[in-house]
Parts: sequence; C-alpha cells; structure tokens
Amino acid sequence: MNSPAANHVTFNALLNWRICLFGTVALAFPLAAIFVFVAGYDRHSVANVLSVVYGVGLIAAMSTAFWPLSCIAQWDKARRIESLVLVYLGMSYVTHLSWELGWLLLRDTIAASPDVPWTYIWWAYIDGGDLRYAKPDINLIVMEILSVTNGVIGLWALITFLRSSRQSRLAVLVLGATAVVHLYSASLYYLTEILDGLPNVNTESFIATWIKFGLANSPWIVVPWFVFWWVHRRLVVNNP
Repeated sequence: MNSPAANHVTFNALLNWRICLFGTVALAFPLAAIFVFVAGYDRHSVANVLSVVYGVGLIAAMSTAFWPLSCIAQWDKARRIESLVLVYLGMSYVTHLSWELGWLLLRDTIAASPDVPWTYIWWAYIDGGDLRYAKPDINLIVMEILSVTNGVIGLWALITFLRSSRQSRLAVLVLGATAVVHLYSASLYYLTEILDGLPNVNTESFIATWIKFGLANSPWIVVPWFVFWWVHRRLVVNNP
C-alpha cells in the first residue's frame, strides 16, 4: 500500500502536467513577440508555431484527466469528466477575461498597431486566422461582450462551487448556463465566417485555416457537451 506522502507526490503528477501544458501556452505568447520583434523572425511563421502550441497545448491540458496516470487510476468516468469540465471552464473564463477583454477594450489601438510588440498576442491570430478582429463589425463586438460577461458570471459560479465543497446546485446550474453561451457563441462565430466563404481566413494556409481558425476554437464547440452531461448528472442523477 502506498503511503499518504507517496500518494500526494503521485497526485501532483496530474497538477504538474497541467501547469506545464497551460504554462507553455501562456509563455508562448510573450516568447513569440520576442522572436519576432527582438530576434527578427518572420511574424507569420512564428504565428503559425504559436497557433500549434496554443491549439495542441490547450487540448492536451484538458485531456489530462483521461491520461493513464497512476494518481487517477481509480477515478471513474464521472470523476474524470468533472475534472475535464472544471479545467475547461476555468481556462475559458481566464481566456474571456484576458485575451478577449483586452481586445474589446483596446481593439482600435490593436487594429492600428500591427507592428507594436505588445499587440502581437492578438495579431498572431489576426494574421491569417481571422481578419475580423482587425476590422470588427457589430456582431463580433457583441459576441465578445457576451463572452466577457459570461466570463465574469462563470468565474463567480466556479469560485462559489469550489468554496461550497462542490455542493452548490445554483453554481452548477450557472456553470451549465455559461456552457450554453459558449456553444452558442462559438457556433455563431464559426458559421458566420464559414457560410460567408471564409473571407477573413487565409484559406491557402493549412495552419491558418485548420489550426488557427479551426482547432484553436474547437474546445468551445466540443467540451460544452461534456459540461451538459456533468450538469445533468449533478442536478438530476445524483439529486433526483
């Protein structure tokens, strides 16, 4: 039988992997700007690498609950999905209140300053991924306002859920509602561009089309369905 200390060390493997993967994604943004504006590398090539790190890194980090780690070998499906859901929701709210809020507040300056280092964290996506962020229409602005509002409400619900020892039914319901907004917003984001023929995406580039525009936004289409399953189990199956 493993000692409590050994179990603690083993459990940290899950946390360590998540810190490593999410940390890599976070550090990739300033490092990309350094490579472009200090080292002189091509901005589009660096942006392509950044988009791969971002897209693959996020998905890998969220999938860790299903990895064959000894510390979670005894977890059943429900616990693994709950772990995925909470990590996804936390990541989403951070994204809403950082990248998206930053763009919303500074969008005019960002659009007018493509060659300034601090704006590269947005331009790395705009270049080839979606030019709408350089010339936003009212629909995109409204979508981003909705996302930021969703992030504020969701962060409150997530903190409330964790502080209640994962017992707050209201928090679970609100978390589920934010996933509905995720699915709606992401679907609208994809469809408005796809049905218009992808005019704002560099369709000649595999990375721009399938990684920047496609893979990087896909968690907000896929994972909400896991959230719905989790909410149903929490509110109905476990509390009939």
